[in-house]
Amino acid sequence: MQETRRVKMTKKMIKDAYIELLERNPSKRLSITDICNVADINRSTFYMHYEDVNQLVTEIEDDLLDCIPYPQNVSGTLSESEQYINLLEKTFDYIHENKKYFSIVFVHFENTNFQKRIAQTILERYKSIAISNNTLLTKYGFVFCINGVVGLIKEWIVDDFPISSRELAKIILQLCVKATDFRQIKLS
Repeated sequence: MQETRRVKMTKKMIKDAYIELLERNPSKRLSITDICNVADINRSTFYMHYEDVNQLVTEIEDDLLDCIPYPQNVSGTLSESEQYINLLEKTFDYIHENKKYFSIVFVHFENTNFQKRIAQTILERYKSIAISNNTLLTKYGFVFCINGVVGLIKEWIVDDFPISSRELAKIILQLCVKATDFRQIKLS
Protein backbone atom coordinates (compact mmCIF):
# COMPACT_ATOMS: atom_id res chain seq x y z
CA MET A 1 0.00 0.00 0.00
CA GLN A 2 1.32 3.43 -1.02
CA GLU A 3 2.00 5.78 1.87
CA THR A 4 0.44 9.23 1.69
CA ARG A 5 2.55 12.35 1.85
CA ARG A 6 1.31 13.03 5.38
CA VAL A 7 2.27 9.52 6.57
CA LYS A 8 5.75 9.87 5.03
CA MET A 9 6.20 13.25 6.71
CA THR A 10 5.07 11.95 10.11
CA LYS A 11 7.37 8.92 9.86
CA LYS A 12 10.26 11.18 8.91
CA MET A 13 9.58 13.35 11.96
CA ILE A 14 9.59 10.27 14.19
CA LYS A 15 12.81 8.92 12.65
CA ASP A 16 14.53 12.30 12.89
CA ALA A 17 13.47 12.62 16.54
CA TYR A 18 14.87 9.17 17.30
CA ILE A 19 18.20 10.00 15.62
CA GLU A 20 18.36 13.39 17.36
CA LEU A 21 17.87 11.72 20.73
CA LEU A 22 20.56 9.15 19.98
CA GLU A 23 22.95 11.93 18.96
CA ARG A 24 22.39 13.63 22.30
CA ASN A 25 22.77 10.50 24.39
CA PRO A 26 23.64 7.28 22.51
CA SER A 27 23.82 5.18 25.68
CA LYS A 28 20.31 5.99 26.88
CA ARG A 29 17.46 3.59 26.21
CA LEU A 30 14.89 5.74 24.46
CA SER A 31 11.23 5.60 25.31
CA ILE A 32 8.33 6.23 22.99
CA THR A 33 7.45 9.23 25.15
CA ASP A 34 10.92 10.72 24.57
CA ILE A 35 10.57 10.26 20.82
CA CYS A 36 7.04 11.72 20.78
CA ASN A 37 8.13 14.77 22.76
CA VAL A 38 10.95 15.58 20.34
CA ALA A 39 8.81 14.81 17.26
CA ASP A 40 5.99 16.90 18.75
CA ILE A 41 3.40 14.17 18.25
CA ASN A 42 1.26 12.20 20.65
CA ARG A 43 1.77 8.54 21.50
CA SER A 44 -1.26 7.41 19.51
CA THR A 45 0.33 8.89 16.38
CA PHE A 46 3.50 6.92 17.06
CA TYR A 47 1.47 3.72 17.50
CA MET A 48 -0.40 4.33 14.24
CA HIS A 49 2.92 3.78 12.46
CA TYR A 50 5.04 1.58 14.74
CA GLU A 51 4.40 -1.14 17.31
CA ASP A 52 7.51 -0.22 19.30
CA VAL A 53 10.96 1.36 19.10
CA ASN A 54 12.45 -1.84 17.66
CA GLN A 55 10.14 -1.65 14.67
CA LEU A 56 11.15 1.98 14.18
CA VAL A 57 14.85 1.05 14.25
CA THR A 58 14.27 -1.78 11.78
CA GLU A 59 12.51 0.61 9.39
CA ILE A 60 15.37 3.13 9.65
CA GLU A 61 17.82 0.33 8.85
CA ASP A 62 15.63 -0.89 5.96
CA ASP A 63 15.48 2.64 4.53
CA LEU A 64 19.27 2.90 4.63
CA LEU A 65 19.78 -0.53 3.07
CA ASP A 66 17.17 -0.01 0.34
CA CYS A 67 18.91 3.09 -0.98
CA ILE A 68 22.40 1.63 -1.32
CA PRO A 69 23.29 1.41 -5.04
CA TYR A 70 23.86 -2.12 -6.35
CA PRO A 71 25.22 -3.52 -9.63
CA GLN A 72 22.90 -3.86 -12.58
CA ASN A 73 24.05 -5.20 -15.92
CA VAL A 74 27.71 -4.86 -14.99
CA SER A 75 30.17 -6.38 -17.46
CA GLY A 76 33.90 -6.97 -17.34
CA THR A 77 36.06 -8.27 -14.56
CA LEU A 78 36.30 -6.76 -11.14
CA SER A 79 39.94 -5.79 -11.58
CA GLU A 80 39.67 -3.97 -14.88
CA SER A 81 36.40 -2.11 -14.71
CA GLU A 82 35.87 1.57 -13.94
CA GLN A 83 32.18 0.79 -13.46
CA TYR A 84 32.89 -0.88 -10.11
CA ILE A 85 34.73 2.20 -8.87
CA ASN A 86 31.80 4.36 -9.99
CA LEU A 87 29.31 2.07 -8.23
CA LEU A 88 31.34 2.05 -5.01
CA GLU A 89 31.75 5.83 -5.22
CA LYS A 90 27.96 6.23 -5.47
CA THR A 91 27.55 3.98 -2.44
CA PHE A 92 30.07 5.96 -0.39
CA ASP A 93 28.53 9.26 -1.55
CA TYR A 94 25.17 7.94 -0.27
CA ILE A 95 26.74 7.06 3.08
CA HIS A 96 28.39 10.48 3.31
CA GLU A 97 25.13 12.28 2.41
CA ASN A 98 23.37 10.32 5.17
CA LYS A 99 26.25 10.48 7.62
CA LYS A 100 24.01 11.44 10.54
CA TYR A 101 21.99 8.24 10.19
CA PHE A 102 24.95 5.98 9.42
CA SER A 103 27.02 7.49 12.20
CA ILE A 104 24.33 6.86 14.79
CA VAL A 105 23.01 3.49 13.64
CA PHE A 106 26.25 2.05 12.34
CA VAL A 107 29.01 3.52 14.52
CA HIS A 108 27.91 5.18 17.79
CA PHE A 109 25.10 2.76 18.50
CA GLU A 110 27.48 -0.16 17.82
CA ASN A 111 24.62 -1.92 16.10
CA THR A 112 26.16 -5.28 15.22
CA ASN A 113 22.81 -6.47 13.90
CA PHE A 114 22.82 -3.64 11.35
CA GLN A 115 26.42 -4.45 10.42
CA LYS A 116 25.41 -8.07 9.79
CA ARG A 117 22.36 -6.94 7.80
CA ILE A 118 24.39 -4.58 5.62
CA ALA A 119 26.99 -7.30 4.95
CA GLN A 120 24.25 -9.84 4.11
CA THR A 121 22.39 -7.37 1.87
CA ILE A 122 25.54 -6.47 -0.04
CA LEU A 123 26.45 -10.15 -0.36
CA GLU A 124 23.02 -10.97 -1.81
CA ARG A 125 23.01 -8.06 -4.23
CA TYR A 126 26.60 -8.54 -5.44
CA LYS A 127 26.50 -12.33 -5.84
CA SER A 128 25.76 -11.88 -9.55
CA ILE A 129 29.41 -10.84 -9.99
CA ALA A 130 31.15 -14.19 -10.02
CA ILE A 131 34.77 -14.10 -8.89
CA SER A 132 35.45 -17.77 -9.39
CA ASN A 133 33.79 -20.85 -10.85
CA ASN A 134 33.83 -22.31 -7.35
CA THR A 135 30.65 -20.96 -5.70
CA LEU A 136 31.85 -21.70 -2.15
CA LEU A 137 35.15 -19.92 -2.79
CA THR A 138 33.26 -16.97 -4.32
CA LYS A 139 30.96 -16.79 -1.30
CA TYR A 140 33.86 -16.86 1.16
CA GLY A 141 35.73 -14.29 -0.90
CA PHE A 142 32.72 -11.98 -0.83
CA VAL A 143 32.18 -12.50 2.90
CA PHE A 144 35.83 -11.69 3.56
CA CYS A 145 35.76 -8.55 1.39
CA ILE A 146 32.38 -7.29 2.56
CA ASN A 147 33.24 -7.58 6.23
CA GLY A 148 36.52 -5.78 5.54
CA VAL A 149 34.65 -3.07 3.62
CA VAL A 150 32.15 -2.67 6.46
CA GLY A 151 35.06 -2.17 8.85
CA LEU A 152 36.69 0.38 6.54
CA ILE A 153 33.43 2.28 6.14
CA LYS A 154 33.01 2.39 9.90
CA GLU A 155 36.53 3.84 10.30
CA TRP A 156 35.92 6.28 7.43
CA ILE A 157 32.83 7.57 9.27
CA VAL A 158 34.62 7.67 12.66
CA ASP A 159 37.51 9.63 11.09
CA ASP A 160 34.95 12.08 9.63
CA PHE A 161 35.49 11.19 5.96
CA PRO A 162 39.18 12.13 5.56
CA ILE A 163 39.32 10.96 1.93
CA SER A 164 36.84 11.29 -0.91
CA SER A 165 34.32 8.63 -1.84
CA ARG A 166 36.23 8.02 -5.07
CA GLU A 167 39.55 7.51 -3.27
CA LEU A 168 37.93 5.10 -0.82
CA ALA A 169 36.33 3.23 -3.75
CA LYS A 170 39.71 2.80 -5.45
CA ILE A 171 41.37 1.58 -2.25
CA ILE A 172 38.59 -0.90 -1.52
CA LEU A 173 38.51 -2.23 -5.08
CA GLN A 174 42.28 -2.78 -5.06
CA LEU A 175 42.14 -4.54 -1.69
CA CYS A 176 39.24 -6.76 -2.76
CA VAL A 177 40.86 -7.69 -6.08
CA LYS A 178 44.05 -8.72 -4.27
CA ALA A 179 42.15 -10.55 -1.54
CA THR A 180 40.12 -12.52 -4.06
CA ASP A 181 42.90 -13.57 -6.42
CA PHE A 182 41.78 -17.18 -6.28
CA ARG A 183 44.33 -18.43 -8.80
CA GLN A 184 46.79 -18.72 -5.92
CA ILE A 185 44.40 -20.57 -3.59
CA LYS A 186 44.54 -24.36 -3.68
CA LEU A 187 41.62 -26.29 -2.26
CA SER A 188 42.19 -29.91 -1.32
